Amino acid sequence: MAKILIVEDERSVRQALRFELEDEGYEVIDACDFPEAVSAFNAFKCDIVISDLFINQGDGIQLLKMVQDDKKKVPFIAITAFPDSKIASQARIILKDRFFVKPFLAPDLKQKISELLDQGDQKH
Repeated sequence: MAKILIVEDERSVRQALRFELEDEGYEVIDACDFPEAVSAFNAFKCDIVISDLFINQGDGIQLLKMVQDDKKKVPFIAITAFPDSKIASQARIILKDRFFVKPFLAPDLKQKISELLDQGDQKH
C-alpha cells in the first residue's frame, strides 16, 4: 500500500490524519517540523506528502519546492488554517485542487489522495 508523509506541527491534527489514513490501509510516516520532514522524505519512499503550510523551522512552500525538485516527483497536498496568508496564496496557485483549508472533510482529502495515486499508477 502507498506510503504517505504527513507534516503537521499540531499533534492532534497529525494523529487524526494518521488514524484516518491508516484506516484506509495506507502506511503513514509523520513529522512535526521542517527538519524532521526533510529527514523522513529522504529516508522513506513516500508516494504522497501532505503538509501544513506553517511548520516549525520552515514552511510548506520550502518543503513543496524540495519535493518538486526531487526526481521522484511525489504529489504534494497542502493544508492550512490560514487560507488568506501570503504563503497560502502561493500554494493555492501552485497546487490548485491539492489545497485544503482546515477544517476539511476527511472524505474529500481521501478522494484527492486516491486520485493522485491512480494518476501515478497510470504513468507506470
